[in-house]
Amino acid sequence: MATLTDNPAVSAAAVEALTERLQEPAWLAEERRAALRTFDATAWPTERDEDWRYTQLKRFSIDGLEPTDGPADATVGDRIAMRMRDSDAEGILVNKNGRTIETVRKLEEQGVVFEDLNTAVREHEALVREHLYSVVDAKSGKYHALNAALWQNGTFVYVPAGIEVELPLGTFTTADRGGLSAGRTLIIADENAKVTFLDEYTSEPFDGHLFHGSVTEIVLKQGAKARYLSLQNWGRNVAHMGKMHARLARDARLESLTVSLGGDAARVEVESHMQGPGSESEMLGLYFADQGQHYNQYTLQHHEADHAFSDVLFKGALRDASHAVYSGVIVVDEGAQKTDAYQTNRNLLLDEDSEAVSIPQLEIGANDVRCSHGSTTGPVPEDQRFYLMSRGMQPEVAEHLLVTGFLYEVMSRVTLPKAAEYVERVVQAKLGVPGVKEKL
Repeated sequence: MATLTDNPAVSAAAVEALTERLQEPAWLAEERRAALRTFDATAWPTERDEDWRYTQLKRFSIDGLEPTDGPADATVGDRIAMRMRDSDAEGILVNKNGRTIETVRKLEEQGVVFEDLNTAVREHEALVREHLYSVVDAKSGKYHALNAALWQNGTFVYVPAGIEVELPLGTFTTADRGGLSAGRTLIIADENAKVTFLDEYTSEPFDGHLFHGSVTEIVLKQGAKARYLSLQNWGRNVAHMGKMHARLARDARLESLTVSLGGDAARVEVESHMQGPGSESEMLGLYFADQGQHYNQYTLQHHEADHAFSDVLFKGALRDASHAVYSGVIVVDEGAQKTDAYQTNRNLLLDEDSEAVSIPQLEIGANDVRCSHGSTTGPVPEDQRFYLMSRGMQPEVAEHLLVTGFLYEVMSRVTLPKAAEYVERVVQAKLGVPGVKEKL
């Protein structure tokens, strides 16, 4: 059984040094101290915990890692610079090893706030204080208590009532050195507001190992709509622990896409809480693991209110002795009548050494609902592979077509064409399609 030990670098002294460096207000310093106390009092997860039973926990160890203290080189790397040039985003932040090194704003909508989180704490303190930790707090788990205590920077978005931000806002989180890092994002869409946010994780080559923890809190008030895309494409010496939790009021709608392609190991938790009648959540997920990567996905559709809708579709492909875990649960509270909820996980195995574990679950407390869940895991049908190769295709080209075709069901539902095209190119690069990697 894997065991994790506490890191002496995660200490009261580290919290005090961080809050002093950032000159944070007393209330936030106390929130961090309380989170550290929760961290100390919370046991590390083990394989005996149902939600972690198939997780390769040693790959998420923080032993021996010091909190990162800014980048080695405070410049934007070539890959991100190219992505920024090609982007039509209305606002972009670049956070490198916990420091904001680049900010681009083209916002014209009155009252919209798009800032790094450290700046927002100073300039929009009341808004941040009201909502920070309100969706994901330190009691959400050991790793999230760590994030709550030691996040270094992140992004804050506020869209006022009735305002629609048509083009995306986004953050690149990157690194050029190893260690222990944590980032946090807080998105608030007021009544009948609309926003799109892109989260991308990537790293430049560096020596050592990085553990990065991320938490995204999304607050959607009555009638608000949000699209959220997270693309994890870290280098292979990174372990990623991410959580996105959205809270939806009456008639609010969330569309999310979570993509896992990089890193050595990654666990993502994607959760929607339908608190208001008529709220809707569509959570899509895509992952492609190779060369022994380990991906772990957890989803939660929590229906508290009546007449709400949710749909989860997570699909993944695996090869080269890789491992993937999907665990998802639909929770319907007593009184959440007329709930309409769906959950699907499908896995494609490209060799005999890869393994996928799928655990869909239902917890139904109401008696007038429509809920379904299901999963499939299997190899590439040999007749399909044979058909393509019999038409003259090389094995790698046939595999590319089969994988992209399998994942198309997810990509076809993404309502951001440029984002979908970029994700497809990253998948093609991982498949080894000639000429693609050079364009990323």
